[in-house]
Amino acid sequence: MQITNTIHFRNLKGDIFGGLTAAVVALPMALAFGIASGAGAAAGLWGAILVGFFAALFG
Repeated sequence: MQITNTIHFRNLKGDIFGGLTAAVVALPMALAFGIASGAGAAAGLWGAILVGFFAALFG
C-alpha cells in the first residue's frame, strides 16, 4: 500500500484548514474534560495531544 497515492497537494490548503478547525474545537473541550474529571486541565490537554498523535499515526 502506497500512501503517496492518496496525498494530493491541491487538497493541502483544505486539509490544513480542517486540521486547524478541529484543533480549535478539540483543545478547549479537552481542557474542560480534564477539569471536569478532577485530573486537571493539563491532563486533558495531554489526552488531546496523545489522541491526535495516535489518530494521525494510525489514520
